[in-house]
Amino acid sequence: MTIKDVKSLLSQELGSVDDDTLVLLRSDERSGVQKLLTQYYKKIEQQKELIDKFHNKEFLERDYWNHGLYVAGVDEVGRGPLAGPVVTAAVILPPDNTLYEVDDSKKLTAKKRDVLYRQICEQAIDISIGVGSPQLIDQENIYHATELVMKDAIDRLYLKPNHILVDAMTIPVNIGQTKLIKGDSKSLSIGAASIVAKVSRDRLMAAYDKLYPEFGFLKNDGYGTKEHLQALDKYGRTPIHRMSFSPVRNTNKLYQTPFS
Repeated sequence: MTIKDVKSLLSQELGSVDDDTLVLLRSDERSGVQKLLTQYYKKIEQQKELIDKFHNKEFLERDYWNHGLYVAGVDEVGRGPLAGPVVTAAVILPPDNTLYEVDDSKKLTAKKRDVLYRQICEQAIDISIGVGSPQLIDQENIYHATELVMKDAIDRLYLKPNHILVDAMTIPVNIGQTKLIKGDSKSLSIGAASIVAKVSRDRLMAAYDKLYPEFGFLKNDGYGTKEHLQALDKYGRTPIHRMSFSPVRNTNKLYQTPFS
């Protein structure tokens, strides 16, 4: 085989190359072949580590799945920003899912989150979103508003879960739940929920960016960056700003649309 043939062969799905062929390639003295073989084995090892990590993150769900029960992972995005909603997601996964790369959404690039979002939507048994407006946040405070919006996400599921895994919160529903600190890194279901919530909120903020382009919501997601604070001082607060959050609370100026 030429080097190009070997490269094409080893570019196939991992694990698809038979042992006899690998033995033959290991005996090939060409440096190019050995380099490709080293890269191939490295990918195999990375895949093994990824799958091992995947199985470690589904240990909480596995006990419920083994008894034919449904478990929902719940997470939130957007508790800290000065503008925009807090968004929660509830996700019920099947025991035979292959979501190997799911992790805490904050550890993933936007491109990877979009890919995994589609995979989660394809494989999940049920998904629900809750959206808490800035007005709800101002009325209830951010912590309680998040609890209520998590409840909304659970209540809107078509399938009632037997148990809930939630990231560092307590949801006011009559369903048993396990509260995990940094749960989006420890639980597959919570990790999936964190991705769904993050992608959903990012899309909302992209829409708000078109309404209020001066604030840079597409880049800052409503957080209090220097650009955002300067725009708040110059243009005033918008209807999606949280009045109970400083420095919004200290801003008297109201945003005027170009058509006002």
